[in-house]
Amino acid sequence: MYFLFKKSTFLLSYFQKVHCRLGNLTSDSADDKNFAMTILPHLNPQDPSFPGDASPQPPFGIVDSLRSIGVWTIGAPHLAFWAALVTAVSKVSDTKKIDRAIKFMSRAVPKLAGVDVTVKGLERFDHSKTYVYVVNHVNIFDMFAIYQAIPQYTRSLEHVSHFSWPLIGPFITAAGQIPVDPQDKKLTARGLKRALAMLKNGESLVVLPEGERTLDGTVGTFYPGAFRLAIQANVPVVPMAIHGGRTVSRRGDWRVRPGRMTVSFGNPVPTEGMTIRDSAALAQTCKECIISLLQTENRTL
Repeated sequence: MYFLFKKSTFLLSYFQKVHCRLGNLTSDSADDKNFAMTILPHLNPQDPSFPGDASPQPPFGIVDSLRSIGVWTIGAPHLAFWAALVTAVSKVSDTKKIDRAIKFMSRAVPKLAGVDVTVKGLERFDHSKTYVYVVNHVNIFDMFAIYQAIPQYTRSLEHVSHFSWPLIGPFITAAGQIPVDPQDKKLTARGLKRALAMLKNGESLVVLPEGERTLDGTVGTFYPGAFRLAIQANVPVVPMAIHGGRTVSRRGDWRVRPGRMTVSFGNPVPTEGMTIRDSAALAQTCKECIISLLQTENRTL
């Protein structure tokens, strides 16, 4: 048990540093920590027009810290098992064959942390068709929530740095996720080419177009890549909204508290007749849909 505790606290420290660097924050700065925990002053989460997730973000206490150590002590070996399983299967077979197992893992990991995931809007789209799913980015549980919510085989674009993380890196590599990096045009071009081939082959794709997790709950600027892919492949875009994640976990902090995350699907946005020049307008349409879905959930708070 002591070994698992030391292993888990090392991993938590590593994840915190990586997440902070990705967000241009330093984990040693008190000012940056305070900034990451507060709503930007010009935005009022109580305003019905708040453009994002207005769920509460109470400060973590000592009980949350102690509980989080226990959660990660149990969760790290659990995740290591699934990473090893998926990696082993990928050596001898197609990971599509164990997609049900991966979805089971995506349900089990949040459950271990006391996080319940509610899914809404599945009736809004045909589960047999190919889509580009675009989702707002909230916390480290996003991908678990996304994969258990989507009722079909999908893979995603992932920042290249994620592939070097302990446990997570081998898992997403074996699972077939696609590395990209906005700072590396050649790598990103290869990733987008692979993603386009996947879409044309009838396999759906998940993209978090903000490229980073939110600090204040608002939905950030969308990168155009996902929308260009959808237009080139002539497939619809399905907006998805994750609500409630800020209460459970936040960017730059390793602690987790029990709670509920809601994943809501919007109506598919068709791309027939569009050209690459329409990608910005398509991105804005999807962003507005995601904000609307989040605002609907805000009204239930």
